[in-house]
Amino acid sequence: MIVRIFRVEIDPATRSAFEAGFQSLSVDAVTQSPGNLSCEIGMPTRWSPNTYAMISRWRDEDALVAFAGPEWNVAVIPAGMERFGKTYSVEHYVINDDPAAEPRNAADLR
Repeated sequence: MIVRIFRVEIDPATRSAFEAGFQSLSVDAVTQSPGNLSCEIGMPTRWSPNTYAMISRWRDEDALVAFAGPEWNVAVIPAGMERFGKTYSVEHYVINDDPAAEPRNAADLR
């Protein structure tokens, strides 16, 4: 399994419109993709009042490639949402589903 952490910093003047689109367009794009196992939204805190996160879990690399393309280390922004973000970042982590298995690392991914 691969965990994908997408972060976006927005202009606070667009908060209401961004949140509506993030909860619908962005979440729908992820959850309707084959191989997506889960999707959670992280709301801002007082330390990062304009930064949101989406934490999604994916069956494997093939599922991420189907969703984001061969360069799946780049943010996927649904049409209409690109106007909100000031900065974007994406990180990935391999989760070992079998505790008895040897640890995996990024070198195991293409």
